[in-house]
Amino acid sequence: MTNTPPDWVLIEAAKRSEYGVDNVTLMYKAGGAFRALCDMIAKHEQKPVDRKRLCAEQARHEFGWDKGWMGTSACIRAIELYLDGYGE
Repeated sequence: MTNTPPDWVLIEAAKRSEYGVDNVTLMYKAGGAFRALCDMIAKHEQKPVDRKRLCAEQARHEFGWDKGWMGTSACIRAIELYLDGYGE
């Protein structure tokens, strides 16, 4: 039995196969075409980038905040509020 790939690979394969994401680990372990698709995604694609997190980390860095989840989380929340139209 091979090691199960990361969650992002399983979820991407489920989306492309139009399967639900409930039992992707079991589907991978069962083998077949789903496993082949997962293996190809893991081999040829990169993990998706969270653009909000990248922006938040850059903003935190520019303001000189110490590294840590709290500063990044505050920046991410500010981005979400802006995108949701807060203050308009």
